[in-house]
Amino acid sequence: MYIVYGLMCLIFGTTFLAIKVGIEAGVSPFLFAGTRFFIAGVIVLVAVKLLYGKISLRGEEYRDVLLVGIFMTGIMFGCLYWGEQYISSSIAALLAATTPIMIGIVEWFQGSRESVWIKGCGLFISFIGVGVAVFPALGIDVTKEALLAVAGILAAEVGCVFGTMKSKKILAAGLSPALLNGWQMLVGGSLLIMLSLATERTEVTINYDIFFSWAYLVVFGSLVGHGSYYWLVNRAGPLLPSTWTYISPVIAQFVGYYVLSEYLSIYSFIGVSLVLWGIFLVSRAGILEVWLKKRLQSVVAS
Repeated sequence: MYIVYGLMCLIFGTTFLAIKVGIEAGVSPFLFAGTRFFIAGVIVLVAVKLLYGKISLRGEEYRDVLLVGIFMTGIMFGCLYWGEQYISSSIAALLAATTPIMIGIVEWFQGSRESVWIKGCGLFISFIGVGVAVFPALGIDVTKEALLAVAGILAAEVGCVFGTMKSKKILAAGLSPALLNGWQMLVGGSLLIMLSLATERTEVTINYDIFFSWAYLVVFGSLVGHGSYYWLVNRAGPLLPSTWTYISPVIAQFVGYYVLSEYLSIYSFIGVSLVLWGIFLVSRAGILEVWLKKRLQSVVAS
């Protein structure tokens, strides 16, 4: 499970850079995102059809998958792609790091109290680590568009939380992660393409940077990354998989440094240490709680 988690974090950590490369190369953001997810969704559903012979949904699955596609792909990535026209990929990644905290709060209100203080400390430490890592690279001109992009991405993260919780319910009911991934990408991609046709220019210019960033996002970002995400949600619940948003900003910094010679400092290494420590607390919260209780009982007895 942790190998899949690490692979997912590595892939998602590089997608912010790939999005930025494509946007700066001149492609329209909604068309860029929409075609990525639409094509990836078609590929996944064709593969599932060939392997298992069935891709239809039943009953309430249609409605639930539609909602996941709208919120987790259509709205979330529409805001992210549009926002990266005006803010850096580091800021976009930092804003995405609010998702695990929101999910933790939602789970708490739903009655989940298991190891809540240890998980809460882990989430807080990781969020601080993300801030430490990316803070030196955040210098941007504050414009109306940049502020709107920040507000839009934060609002989209709320939708992502809703979609993640809904996907947990669907997967628990027996829908396969591959089928959910394929349909939700098809729904979200279709929504973004329609939005592009309504709001963006119709002419499309393809160059090397656009094509290879788009291909990377389709194959690795959508097929491998999102497939791994839903597999992990099915296996471990929504909280742990969502913590990729803590690791991805740090990975994005290192990738940006090696690929585009972007800013890197000692804060990056301090930040990644805090992030990894926080993720360890979240992922091993149950075991740590048992250990702490035994230690406390031992101290009281002595």
